[in-house]
Amino acid sequence: MTYLDEQLTPGEQVVFRARLHPATFAGTAAFVAFVFAAAGLIVSRNDLPRETVAVLWLGAAVVALLGCVSPYLRWRTAEFAVTTRRVLVRAGRRVVHAFEIRRIERIEVRQAPWARLLGYGWVVVVGPDGAVDAFRGVARPHALREAVLRQPAAAPARR
Repeated sequence: MTYLDEQLTPGEQVVFRARLHPATFAGTAAFVAFVFAAAGLIVSRNDLPRETVAVLWLGAAVVALLGCVSPYLRWRTAEFAVTTRRVLVRAGRRVVHAFEIRRIERIEVRQAPWARLLGYGWVVVVGPDGAVDAFRGVARPHALREAVLRQPAAAPARR
């Protein structure tokens, strides 16, 4: 049972779920590649004792691993759910954004060309008071938007 399932009210059912897309790790992968490339250059360009080379590679591995912790936790804890009554977004350990479907003025999907190819993008929710909440890196954003628009209470929402 996920954290969003615990937030459901009696009679409320989840009709669609989404998470962050794995492409959100692209920056992390580039960082890890840079760390190991820098360590490789240092080892190859210098005449270092064997113990120093081992410590250098170990340090590179620790730095790369520590660089992966925060993006992994963000990916693991982010959830998006469309229920029969509202849209629930968990962005962090315990922070839950709840939008009543009948009060959503507009829901948009924004995608760059590469994001369209990979199937992720920004989901922008606009409330009746003009408040804008944007969530980036959402997997299957068009399916999420369509799930919101299919709900009976979402009829007044503009496309």
